[in-house]
Amino acid sequence: MITMSNNNASLRKQNDGIIQIFLNRTKEHSSLIIGLLLTVPILLLYLIALNSLERKGTFLLVTLTTIMVFFVGALSLDLEVGSMGLPNFGKVAFFAIGAYISTLLYSEYDVPFFIAVIVALAFSCLLGFIVAIPTVKLRADYFAIMTIAGGEVIRLIFQNEQRWLWSTSEWQETKTQVISNKLRIEFSGTYPFNQRISDFLGSFTIFEDFGSFIEELSQFVLVPVLKDIPIIKELLIFIQTLISILGSTIGDIGGVFLWQMSILIAFIFITLIVYWFVEFIRKSPYGRTLRAIREDDISVTSVGKDVARFRWQVTTLAALLAGIAGVMYAMTFSSFEAGEFRPFLTFNLYIFIIIGGLGNSRGAFVGTSIVTMFLHGTGTQAVKQAISLHLGPDDPLLGPLFQMLRIDVFITPENTAVVVLGVILIFFLLFKPAGLIPEPKTDTEQYLSLLTAEERQRSDAAVLARQSLSEKERLMEEMEGEPPNTISDGHS
Repeated sequence: MITMSNNNASLRKQNDGIIQIFLNRTKEHSSLIIGLLLTVPILLLYLIALNSLERKGTFLLVTLTTIMVFFVGALSLDLEVGSMGLPNFGKVAFFAIGAYISTLLYSEYDVPFFIAVIVALAFSCLLGFIVAIPTVKLRADYFAIMTIAGGEVIRLIFQNEQRWLWSTSEWQETKTQVISNKLRIEFSGTYPFNQRISDFLGSFTIFEDFGSFIEELSQFVLVPVLKDIPIIKELLIFIQTLISILGSTIGDIGGVFLWQMSILIAFIFITLIVYWFVEFIRKSPYGRTLRAIREDDISVTSVGKDVARFRWQVTTLAALLAGIAGVMYAMTFSSFEAGEFRPFLTFNLYIFIIIGGLGNSRGAFVGTSIVTMFLHGTGTQAVKQAISLHLGPDDPLLGPLFQMLRIDVFITPENTAVVVLGVILIFFLLFKPAGLIPEPKTDTEQYLSLLTAEERQRSDAAVLARQSLSEKERLMEEMEGEPPNTISDGHS
């Protein structure tokens, strides 16, 4: 009897050990697990949307182009929020300036394109500099309010200044706020860029041949030994379908216009340069100073650094990068208007870097890719029809309830996508604030060892002063929260 009890206790202890090991491993790889739980459904949704389209290659190319544009914008925002701790909610203003000024100068005033781009980027930097003057010494919340107000002011100026910022309509002599991108129109109509890739290559059908090879390769997934097992069979058919969709998409790239492929290649090149530049800043002593300001600006001030000057520089630099993203954004449309540059575009950038991970460029890319694929997937007609729903008196199951309550519920694709994205964002803010790819930890001692004795002494003194101040504030709060003392001799 005692032996059986000992065996049961040993078995329970062994099971508890296995569970503890599983929980520890799950905690260690939580980012990977959450990433898979988020990425796999979005990839499946995107593949379903892709499979429903006739021009799969064009849809894939548009998605990749959009990812490049918003990745540059996300890097611009992350340089402020992730590296510096400045919550800029007016980032859309710099998008608008880059897109509007460059397109307007070329299309309306016949300024050469590269000069128009330089002027647009100069205006973006100037706005970043002007915004920084009254705001860099403000607290983070006041800085956010000022920037979102500035972004709305820029949009309203573009929408209402008809003399200089509106474009002449092609059909009538009146002014309109819809800006036609003459460069995009000319570029897409010029030979050989107006040719499809398959027509341009002629008999050299590399995409079609490779796509057909992938589709034929999918047939080998149905292994004869395994396809008779019920659950395994469905899994193999599912994998075969995914590979077949991939093959047909690659084969359809030959139907993409050469100008679309050229723009994508140019955007990839620009994105790589911006990525390298931002990474160079992050890994330099300048970037370490930015992170130190984010963590404790008082300590940084104590060692002789001008915090306001650093904030001013980063705000101006981030405005330049956002202006580049705005120029790229304009090139993806043949026409656009100022009404498109609303705060929701800035909030999308925040979603990208929060889900991907603040303070690192890889996280910004992962977040941008996942969310962009989700938004593009939910924008196709097939997915819209699948998630559209109307619940009312005509519903066979809940009709009497809705008739009694006299309500109708319309679930539209646009609202559903926003709600799902909001739930994902809240989930990350609550349970995974570091994002899918957390910011790499900095070895503080490694850099403190590079300081001189005097600089190290000042740094330690600042840290101690900050700790003493925090402890004093905590004690004051505790004392304020206690009830007043009373004397128990009959007098209060």
